[in-house]
Amino acid sequence: MKSKRIRLIGGILAGVAIGVSIGILIAPSSGRKTLKRLKKGSRRLTGKLTNKVGSSIESLRERYNHGIDEAARKGKEVINAASDKIKA
Repeated sequence: MKSKRIRLIGGILAGVAIGVSIGILIAPSSGRKTLKRLKKGSRRLTGKLTNKVGSSIESLRERYNHGIDEAARKGKEVINAASDKIKA
């Protein structure tokens, strides 16, 4: 569910970036001013995307670690149950 949300947010951000870039290029401004706006917009977008990617990676890391912990716990339960049966 989170991955769908993250893809949606990423798509929206990409659409906004494209729209802003086209709007800036079409708007009547000097080349220097337009370039300055594009640089500023790209820095903002880069920051937002970096934050989204970072939070996505953190979420994946947490899910992975939880899965590993759960597998280890279940493995120990199976080993303990088998050990108890052997001892009995």
